[in-house]
Amino acid sequence: MPAQKTSLQYLFVLWLLLLGSASTLAAERWSTKLDGKVRFYQSTDLGVLIVGTEKSLYAIDGETGDVLWRRKHAKLDETDVAPVPGTDLLLLNLESGSKTRIEALDLMTGEPLWRSDKVRGAVLHTALDLNAKLLAVVLVRDAKGKPKAGFKRKPVIHVFNITDGEELWKRELESEAEMMPARWGDHDDVPYTLDNYRLPVFLDNRLYLFYEGLTSLDAQTGRERRRDKFRVNEEGLALTESEPVADERNVYTSGRGKVRAISRLDGEEVWEAKDLGSVPEMLLTRDVLYARTGGQFARVEDGETVARGPYGVSAIDLEKGKVLWRYKGADKGITNVVMPDAATLVVADHDDLIIIDARTGKRRAKISHGVEKAAFVLLNERGEAVVGGKNEVAAFDLNSGANLWRSRHNLRRRLLFGVSNC
Repeated sequence: MPAQKTSLQYLFVLWLLLLGSASTLAAERWSTKLDGKVRFYQSTDLGVLIVGTEKSLYAIDGETGDVLWRRKHAKLDETDVAPVPGTDLLLLNLESGSKTRIEALDLMTGEPLWRSDKVRGAVLHTALDLNAKLLAVVLVRDAKGKPKAGFKRKPVIHVFNITDGEELWKRELESEAEMMPARWGDHDDVPYTLDNYRLPVFLDNRLYLFYEGLTSLDAQTGRERRRDKFRVNEEGLALTESEPVADERNVYTSGRGKVRAISRLDGEEVWEAKDLGSVPEMLLTRDVLYARTGGQFARVEDGETVARGPYGVSAIDLEKGKVLWRYKGADKGITNVVMPDAATLVVADHDDLIIIDARTGKRRAKISHGVEKAAFVLLNERGEAVVGGKNEVAAFDLNSGANLWRSRHNLRRRLLFGVSNC
């Protein structure tokens, strides 16, 4: 989650609610006084907020605002702190003079669990295999500078036993990866991130990496098992290719305008669907893989949103990789795809909410949404399609096309942290 720079000493949380019949902002729920300027914050899967000030690192209960623990004399950057998703583990990159170390803490108590003095750099990505007790950590050294295009460093992957921190193996990438600033507009040095790349994934005793295209490594030894090298961040845009998805037989990946099925049994390619364009999103069903092409992407050099096509949705047969149909009627600004039921796909573009027959690819309906710079569509608990944009959220009945409610806001994100002097 990107960090947000703030300037005062009180922290409170506002939630954008998308449930019920209207979109409303909750009143201030709590405020907590900290010991200095808030430099960054991160949310975690367990509802704990990790907040860094100029003097300390805090863990705060997201529901009550209670301080769970505080680590004093710890002036850290956002890239020095990494909650491990799905666990109560928090990784810290700590420096003392010329020495650095990685320390694993209990997220709820702040108590140290293990440490490693063998690694160097900011913790930018992690991957976890709980069954095998493996934790992959991707680190980058000297990942700080003035915001600009073309900032590159060489990531190093370390794999640890998550129980005691024993390092099992490490591997340095063959080439440098272009990195993305944590913030734009600053004249001072800022941390750089790997937010413009998909996260690594453990699957079937392999570790999949996406920094140089697609690479799979043996999870126990780090030995390379498969390599498909291609340019990531096409045209300087972030996340133009999808996260991988998998069923019991194959892993499905995208890259270079293609979607591939890779066997989970032996790692070999099963089929390839070509000439699709950039595929930033895939939806997997029992028989069909739906691939969204085109979309809105962050430009690495300045963070501005850029639309790139071709815009549409394709359906791919899981057995042979045959493209069953292609919907090309979407305009600029296509959003993500949602499925209200097995026979229906819903997507929004610059002007309209589009309902597509999932079996034929034919458009069933087109509803003008009137939301400026539509960025996402989702389904709420009532089955309404909710379109969100620059400063507005609107809900629609998918059967009648009626605009059920509409609310304007000034939030830039679904979860916003603000500051107050009161």
